[in-house]
Amino acid sequence: MSAEHQRHNEPGSVRPQAAAGPGRVSTLPGGQPDSAGPTARILILEDEAWDAELAQRLLTDAGLRFTAVVVATRDSFEEQLAAFRPDLILSDFHLPGFSGDSALEIAQERCPQIPFIFWSGVLGDEAAVDLIKKGATDYVLKDRPARLPAAIQRALAEAAQRARLAHLEDQLLQAQRLASLGQLAAAEQAVSRTRQMLADARRQAAAADPPPRPRSAPGEGTGPVPD
Repeated sequence: MSAEHQRHNEPGSVRPQAAAGPGRVSTLPGGQPDSAGPTARILILEDEAWDAELAQRLLTDAGLRFTAVVVATRDSFEEQLAAFRPDLILSDFHLPGFSGDSALEIAQERCPQIPFIFWSGVLGDEAAVDLIKKGATDYVLKDRPARLPAAIQRALAEAAQRARLAHLEDQLLQAQRLASLGQLAAAEQAVSRTRQMLADARRQAAAADPPPRPRSAPGEGTGPVPD
């Protein structure tokens, strides 16, 4: 078990390479360096170098553009949570002197809007259900790693949709304030436009939301029922 690992990979290279030193940022865009699309910031809480590199390799091979910071201690996790401002957190469950459970609690207190996915080798039924209830977005078992890219892409998409809805709702509130101040013409136009956009966004969110996943066989890692 290692104390702290940081991974670095130059754009376009094939395999993530290890780089020593806490707080180092590794940029690992999927596809070609000049490909279009946003770059996701992913904070990886993992003390095993191989597992951290495997996660990044899977995301790179899936074409996901991302920048990753790998940490392994509570102090570095809290530091990078504030400094790196991740779009998503990927966390092991068992770490020396720290735990994914504690990391989830910290994240829920400070940035509950950020998706939190567990990347664990061992996670029992009761623990998985408890973590989902506490706010975890999903989990992927390390012996079933192929699902990791899809789980992360879905979590990022859902978070972006929630942020868009929140922004539109804020616009609607601002338009309603204009109406309360007597600026009726501008307010009516803004309210009508924003309500239409909000309705469209909600329909898109409902259409994109798949039906609940069926209970899987133990160990499959496709829902909150691992081994």
